[in-house]
Amino acid sequence: MEVIQKEAVEVNDKRGKKVVEFFGKLSFKVKIVFLVVVAAVLFVFFLGVLPWITDNHETQYLTTSDLKSAVDIDSLSTVDYIYHGIVEKHGRFLWMDRVDYRVKYEAHIRASYTMSDIQFGIDKENKVVTAYLPKAQVGEPQLDNSKFGYLPENATADMKDVLSLCRKDAADEVDKKEIKKQADTSLRDTVKALTLPLIDGEYELKFKPLAEYKEGADSNA
Repeated sequence: MEVIQKEAVEVNDKRGKKVVEFFGKLSFKVKIVFLVVVAAVLFVFFLGVLPWITDNHETQYLTTSDLKSAVDIDSLSTVDYIYHGIVEKHGRFLWMDRVDYRVKYEAHIRASYTMSDIQFGIDKENKVVTAYLPKAQVGEPQLDNSKFGYLPENATADMKDVLSLCRKDAADEVDKKEIKKQADTSLRDTVKALTLPLIDGEYELKFKPLAEYKEGADSNA
């Protein structure tokens, strides 16, 4: 066996030397052409033939479960609206009403969605994906206790009264419709970003309220 292996090595060495000698005898131009041809063959193989060989050639179909998985994240706080307000504390002096003090305050109002509530419909014929979005849940105003300011500055104020006045004022003055509008815009942008890799260039994305969703109304895979 050792003799056979040595003979095989010697044969390979001789073949290698012949190839090197043959290549060395070629002109510089022929060598350049040869190298260019080899490079072109390798380029075509790795960019064209190899991907085709490794591809399973199975057609991928878009499904509603794919879309729901794409947006399956935790409840998303879409809008953190900051409201600056001033509220007055009224009192009485003898027979007259008066303003005891004024309070400047800052309140945060958050609007959020449960992303798992989002549903999808696929209209294959018209190449349209419809996302059915839930309504925004607008929370109660949350006061920032570090942002209170009093007019006059030396006003004597009971903190319980201050909190009650500011919460009521924020609840009455905050435009919840505008917050919901901003939240809806933010949610649409988020859904677009999350589903873009699945539908880009093939389907048009549209939005409708979740209340209009009917399971099976669209053609789904």
